[in-house]
Amino acid sequence: MALKVGLILYSVRDEMAKDPIATVEKVGKLGYKFVETCNHNAIKDPGCGFGIPAQQLKETFDQFGSRVISTHIFPLEKADLKEVVAYNRIVGNENIVNPMGQFSTYDDLMSQCEEFNRIGKALHEEGMTYLYHNHEFEFCTIRGKMIMDYLLENTDPEYMSFELDTFWTMRAGLCPMEMLKHFGKRVKLVHQKDFAWDSIQEINLIGLTPEDRELKEGEIVGMNGNSSYAKNGGKRVESKDEAEAQYRRRRMSSFTEIGSGIMPIQKIIDTANEYTDAKYIILEQDATRMPTQIDSIIKSMEGFKKYTGIIWE
Repeated sequence: MALKVGLILYSVRDEMAKDPIATVEKVGKLGYKFVETCNHNAIKDPGCGFGIPAQQLKETFDQFGSRVISTHIFPLEKADLKEVVAYNRIVGNENIVNPMGQFSTYDDLMSQCEEFNRIGKALHEEGMTYLYHNHEFEFCTIRGKMIMDYLLENTDPEYMSFELDTFWTMRAGLCPMEMLKHFGKRVKLVHQKDFAWDSIQEINLIGLTPEDRELKEGEIVGMNGNSSYAKNGGKRVESKDEAEAQYRRRRMSSFTEIGSGIMPIQKIIDTANEYTDAKYIILEQDATRMPTQIDSIIKSMEGFKKYTGIIWE
């Protein structure tokens, strides 16, 4: 078994905002054959988030032998699910990913598990797979148990799978390989970033002790469709608060082109191949210090080619 290497278009989101078709063509020409679209504008756009008709997107990728193998839809709970399905059926994609949630209390979490099952069942009936993508905060605990474990235990495997993001797993102070083993066959896709060796922010974002990792009363983690980010179509409003802006600068320093950082990527690939049902490992770049996001995905492709247990076509 070998993982097929893909790219999420979030990695080139600024380029997509300028000229989505030209950017899709560049991605195809570079040789990325397996593409995950990224729509953070799902309140208004059920497609790829940049106003490209489904047939045009498919035909553009077809020119280069590339295809859409997954999509992020945010906020999924406010999207027109029937339209999302219709769009992705045209482009040939069967994987619908919820890229993030918002969590607070045990009761709220149980309610969301019911909602995830409902959405997953609806997608399953349409021949599609529903997946949840993690950040670091889903590894916080409620009543001593990780949010991710509640999602694992209270959703139907037939209706919900996981796209495990190994970078954010590590940022939760956990071993990516052990978590791939832990979630096992529920993992259908893997997200791979890399952590910069010169990051000015620590690796572990949620703490070492059980007390550190437990959500406090009134604490909310994550984001949903009621956020300003969602209502603004996935455009982040720059904070005027200097402390918050400084935190974001520190957070962005932790990303580097994939294959040039400190993550144990070969071990991650080997573990995913052995223990999960993942068919794709999808490269993602949240921030870059390179001149353009296209330069960044070129360097990541070059850096990723040194690994074994993967295929590009």
